[in-house]
Amino acid sequence: MKTQIEKQPKSTIKLTVTLEKEKVKESYEKILTEAVKNTEIEGFRKGAAPKEMVKDKLGVSSLYGDAINDLLQTYYPQALKENLLMPVSNPKVEIKEFDLEKDFEFSAVFAVRPEVKIKDYKKALKDYYKDKTEKNDKEKLEKLKKGEKIEESHVHMGANEVIDVLLKESDVEIADMLIEEETDRVMARLMDQLRSINLSVENYLKAQNKTAESLRKDYDEMSKRNIKAEFVLSHLIKEESIEVTDKEIDDMINAVGDNNIGESLNDPMQKLYIKTIIQKNKLINKLIEETEGEKHHEHK
Repeated sequence: MKTQIEKQPKSTIKLTVTLEKEKVKESYEKILTEAVKNTEIEGFRKGAAPKEMVKDKLGVSSLYGDAINDLLQTYYPQALKENLLMPVSNPKVEIKEFDLEKDFEFSAVFAVRPEVKIKDYKKALKDYYKDKTEKNDKEKLEKLKKGEKIEESHVHMGANEVIDVLLKESDVEIADMLIEEETDRVMARLMDQLRSINLSVENYLKAQNKTAESLRKDYDEMSKRNIKAEFVLSHLIKEESIEVTDKEIDDMINAVGDNNIGESLNDPMQKLYIKTIIQKNKLINKLIEETEGEKHHEHK
């Protein structure tokens, strides 16, 4: 197996893999052998029909398709592992041709984790909080001048405000295919929701005063922001050394009332997902507390 790596713009990689024709034949024979075992042809015991008859029944194109899938499922992960590549998107695979007498070449284009460049975010947070406090004080003063009654209140920063400041101070190139993938996922979820309430897409768009194109554009912007936030927060979790204990993860799982949900959350991948949620919350709370200083405890 030969591999070639080509770095493309916006944290995108093109991986080209070339497999010797011997591996192609080996994969095809494996697929054909399995097909013979599982194909029923009149006049023969299951698994005993001649290969040529099985080929005729299933069709060569179908067998070739299965062989291609087998090659991709076997050698794409292997190529990633050998080259220490970690995609953060599904690959866009391209195949030139499939011929049992030729080497097999395929390319996979995918997004990788981008570099996160972030300025002095702690200063930016303090500046934002200072401006917000001064604005609040000014509004109180105006009300006092007008003889209005004011209630004692403390300025508090919310999670979304923190994220907005962090994003303004960050430079992250997001792969177009990653945005497209996320938008597709969100749009598919919207379609499911519309079907569940028997609302047509046309009527939904009309109610929102949107076209399909403008709706897609809105979702693209939302996807870009959400993905950028994920990378920035992930970067700062490492920079701020945010740790999460197994007990904290278990406590969150146990806090889920539904037993079925609780059981599913014991899955390692679900636990990892919960861990990232806790880490983000701890990071944002830490930044809020540091930004607000002594005033943070005044409104607890």
